[in-house]
Amino acid sequence: MIKHSKYPRGKAPSHMMMALLTGASAITPAFAADAVAPVPAATAPAKSDEPTVAPVVVKAQRDTSKPSSETQYKTETTRVGKTDEAPKDIPQSITIVPAKLISDRGNDSLTSALQHVSGISFNSGEGGRIGDNLNLRGFISYGDIFLDGMRDIAQYNREVFNLERVEVLRGSASMLFGHGSSGGVINQVSKTPYLADENEASLSLGDWGYYRGTLDLNKVTGETSAFRLNTMYTNDSGLPQGADSKRFGIAPSFRWGIGTSDELGISYYHLNYDNTPNFAFPWVGGRPYDDASDKFYGLKSDYQTDSADLATVEYIHRFSNKTQVRSAFRYGEFKRDLWATQLSVVGSPVTGANTVNRASPPARGANDQDMFWQTDLTSRFDLFGMKHEALAGVEIGKESSDRFGYVGTPTNKPATTVGNPNTEAVIPTRYNMTRTNYNYFDAYTQGFYLQDNIEFIPNWKALIGGRFDRFYGDYKAGSMAAPTRYQREDNDWSYRLGLIWATTPNLNLYISQSTSFNTSGDAYSYDQVGANTPPEESLNQEIGAKWELFEGDLSLRAALFKSTKLHERSTDTATVAGAGNLLSGKRHTSGWELEATGHITKQLEIFANFAHMWSKVDAVGNAPNAQANLGQPAANTPTNSGSVWMIYDFVPNWSVGFGGDGQTRRNYAIGSTNYAPGFVKYDAMLAYEQPSYTIQLNANNLLDKIYHPQIYNGWAVAGPRRNFELTTTIRF
Repeated sequence: MIKHSKYPRGKAPSHMMMALLTGASAITPAFAADAVAPVPAATAPAKSDEPTVAPVVVKAQRDTSKPSSETQYKTETTRVGKTDEAPKDIPQSITIVPAKLISDRGNDSLTSALQHVSGISFNSGEGGRIGDNLNLRGFISYGDIFLDGMRDIAQYNREVFNLERVEVLRGSASMLFGHGSSGGVINQVSKTPYLADENEASLSLGDWGYYRGTLDLNKVTGETSAFRLNTMYTNDSGLPQGADSKRFGIAPSFRWGIGTSDELGISYYHLNYDNTPNFAFPWVGGRPYDDASDKFYGLKSDYQTDSADLATVEYIHRFSNKTQVRSAFRYGEFKRDLWATQLSVVGSPVTGANTVNRASPPARGANDQDMFWQTDLTSRFDLFGMKHEALAGVEIGKESSDRFGYVGTPTNKPATTVGNPNTEAVIPTRYNMTRTNYNYFDAYTQGFYLQDNIEFIPNWKALIGGRFDRFYGDYKAGSMAAPTRYQREDNDWSYRLGLIWATTPNLNLYISQSTSFNTSGDAYSYDQVGANTPPEESLNQEIGAKWELFEGDLSLRAALFKSTKLHERSTDTATVAGAGNLLSGKRHTSGWELEATGHITKQLEIFANFAHMWSKVDAVGNAPNAQANLGQPAANTPTNSGSVWMIYDFVPNWSVGFGGDGQTRRNYAIGSTNYAPGFVKYDAMLAYEQPSYTIQLNANNLLDKIYHPQIYNGWAVAGPRRNFELTTTIRF
């Protein structure tokens, strides 16, 4: 057995943890009354001649350290299942990307952080969308992104400056999160205040004018209260030069009563960016055109300006150390506005001399709002000789999306050539356009759920959960004096079942099954057919094992799974005009996964995962366009995908990191002959660390690989070429 400390440099367990590790009793101040009841004076025992024992007073100190995911790769606890639990106790595949990994690899966006997760692939502009757009296990998941357990509805490019970790729960999860989640969910976990005065300021400088500054301030304001402020500014004018990005974010948060019976938190999050959008280059001969990967063919006047503002209030009341109620309310506003350039190439074969026409641009925007209220009651208790971990919850939400297009946009964008794009032409787009084609979508959701994790015999647990959801959508488009209007209400049940066998304290075997449903309104619009189509339904089945090795320092995970969309919308000649789509489609993704996270030795830490998936369209409607998809693999679903990263402390204060990630080939649509080739890219890191500062050098895409991680039916977007980034972090 390897003997070493599991704690990062400069960190040590709290006094309470040491008491627990050594077998001593420890009682937190918040719950001392629950543990020890004083004896009333009137009933105190009379004095006797028997010898007395002096009372033992045990003092405990609250843990004042940062969460584990900010200091190491292995995350100790998660709430992705709506209860506080270790990842190994969740009977479902989960990958947690910690803040430390995000920092070590120099990631500055949610998309770049998720490149370290197997089974995820990325779309570009799918269905006219803006912002983060991904597939999980072959199922579209752009609507399955959450922030602290609440749906993050908007279409925007998410940042990581205020994230403690990113949790990817695979497989159907509507029992936990409501509509959607056929392939799983992505839950972002925000940084929160803690009881220590710790501050960090970082500055990163890179190729092509890249610079990024972040500030993380945490200040204790009272015995059980603290304030935290995270800010960020980023300027990125990297390849392709011209498609630049400027971002600013700020996230203050307060917490009172940390660790006590009543805890209150308030937080605000603001992000805005002003980007020059890159719609890349069209497919050539069924593949991306590599010679255009480092060139930008749009115009300097193109823009994408988005913002996100969220305010959250959370209250926790702990009745005891076994029972608590957690309630949170969030209000969010999101704005987005896009004016870009779309390309077409004249002639074949394509060389540097071919003409590139700049077509009428995609020009659109939206104003979105959401309000969510969630309350969860959790309790641990014994009943009928069995141990229970029960959950009861309610979720109420309203989501609104007001979208628009433009008229009066210029159509005479100048043509260019493949080899020498000219981006200098400037068209005053922001002043010569009129918004039009408004449409409005309002969604109202109510969800009620119950779950119990029952240890019915020693070392055996049964997870049983169910949820009822009501989803009502109201869509209006066209003239507001006499709009076209569609409405629909869906009521659906979801369930989650699991069986866990703790064969040893360090090895759990499990089997699970869960469901999900997708409404026609998940895309925030209806038409005549969609307004009459019931929800699709999906099923996830999984068996797996989770190990804890080296005294809990290293976690291993293996799983076999099958994710099936049982009733998929499909076109059918039997469909009556005006009626809904027949849910005659069916497809599945099956596969296996492996993962390792944590310390192998005191000096060597690893984060690695791999997924092998095979997908297939099993059933379709009888329309010719549907029949053509029968037996085909799902869109943008790589057979193999994975990531590995290792960091080694080779001498005191020095560490080196190395790893890579990649995928096999992906087609952009079911049955398409256009595909993006597979790729593997490699990254490295060298860091020198002192208690008060760290200097870190990242080398990304070491072999200067041309690869295309984001694809769409019209184009494929290339990933960054080889680049270097130097980061200095000061702690004070």
